[in-house]
Amino acid sequence: MLREIREQPEALRTILNETRPKIRAMAEAIWTSHHPATFYLTGCGSSYYAAMIPAHCFSFSLGLDGRALPSSEFVWYAPGPNDCSPILVSLSRSGKTSESVAAIRKAVKLRIPSIAVTSESASTMSEECDYSLDTGVPTDESVIMTKTFTGGALAATLLGIEFARAQGETPIPEVLERELSTLPEDADRVVSSVQDQTKNRAESTKASRFIYLGSGGNYGSCLEGALKLRETSYVASECYHPMEFRHGPFAELEEGIQVIPVIPKGKNIQEQLALLKEMAATGATITPISNEPEVTETYKNSIVMPDSVGSELAPILYMIPLQLFAYYYAVKQGRNPDKPRNLTKFVTTQINP
Repeated sequence: MLREIREQPEALRTILNETRPKIRAMAEAIWTSHHPATFYLTGCGSSYYAAMIPAHCFSFSLGLDGRALPSSEFVWYAPGPNDCSPILVSLSRSGKTSESVAAIRKAVKLRIPSIAVTSESASTMSEECDYSLDTGVPTDESVIMTKTFTGGALAATLLGIEFARAQGETPIPEVLERELSTLPEDADRVVSSVQDQTKNRAESTKASRFIYLGSGGNYGSCLEGALKLRETSYVASECYHPMEFRHGPFAELEEGIQVIPVIPKGKNIQEQLALLKEMAATGATITPISNEPEVTETYKNSIVMPDSVGSELAPILYMIPLQLFAYYYAVKQGRNPDKPRNLTKFVTTQINP
């Protein structure tokens, strides 16, 4: 797991340099043939959380109708009666997970164009879908997803950029293209700068329960961060939108709980600082992951991200310290994070529409 966390800068570089031209050609062909308007982005477990990241970008940066769903929900409910020209973009590391295979088969049956985004070009999903997108990132050796999580999220985000470019109604944000141009280098800086910090925070904590907070696309990353901790250490972890935490969950705060908010530079900093102040007053430990000076200077237990990391691709880059925290905490607890109990690389189960 640790080696594959460290391999993420190179994996992202591979996608941008080698896979992106294939993504552009695929999006252009699909646009010419289908003119999709409703984009369902699906997955199971980590792949669903990865799908949430591009879905947010589709809707709020690219002017597309992006909707993230668990694959099983697509099988049972989608498409809606008024959906306009739907398309399925299904993320799966293995390309074999039962619910995601079923989602592809449903789309094919309904003549909804389907794209499988996987690390296994010879998988069931890749063979049965209309369009197969191999990210170019070799599958993780660990049971735990790391580089295939960020790789799938990036590949699907690039699909959205190319669909938006083909649509021609919403300009591609310059800040997004600028952050893409430096993404691998930023990932290198993140790995080198946060590894020791994160190790120290994970090994020194006395908490037995963890709460993750993230907004926008970072909500998907925080869900994945909480899942990584549960998978590798079997401890209680939860995830919330920051401002939603006051509406009920605040009652559970006390000493022994660690709060890990993801707060990139950007908007809504003051509101989140006010929330963290209230949370700290309960005795909970606050460990922000941030490159906002007002946050990191207030909370000395912070994991400080490089200043160069922007907000558009923060959900991908902030995933690195979230993964590292889970790894080092698991090792400290005497767990083997590469072989969590009761888990396999993909799930096979029966699911019917």
